Amino acid sequence: MYFELTAPNQVAFKRAIWEADIIGLDPQEMSPLTFNIGTGSIEKVSRIRDKYNLKESYVSEYETTGY
Repeated sequence: MYFELTAPNQVAFKRAIWEADIIGLDPQEMSPLTFNIGTGSIEKVSRIRDKYNLKESYVSEYETTGY
């Protein structure tokens, strides 16, 4: 799964990025309040999303490519 998540503020963004990195989800920052995660662990992403009140900006079965 591929998730783009948007935080409501900078504090939630930084904490969510930090926690995602610690548990091995390899988040990639996209803009000041948005980051993406490509993972098979929907439970981990859901837990971070709910904990930091993140909004799912985009969800897909696959990561988008330039093709």
